Amino acid sequence: MSHEKASLIKMLNHIAINNASVGDEHTVAQVIEGHVQKFWSRRMKEQLHELIQHGCDDLHDAARLAGQRLCGVAG
Repeated sequence: MSHEKASLIKMLNHIAINNASVGDEHTVAQVIEGHVQKFWSRRMKEQLHELIQHGCDDLHDAARLAGQRLCGVAG
């Protein structure tokens, strides 16, 4: 796995962990989705899409759900 993708996974997991208190997995996923849409570059979003398409066991469950929603992939 590339350093960039590993960094994205780390960032997504941090967002999930830092927002775990907002509610259940679906609520945390919504927070992650909003953050990605608002702050991530097109390149980062493309890399997220690649991660989701190829599967990534290292993602927090809420981060994976957010990625699947953002990429239009059924979970």
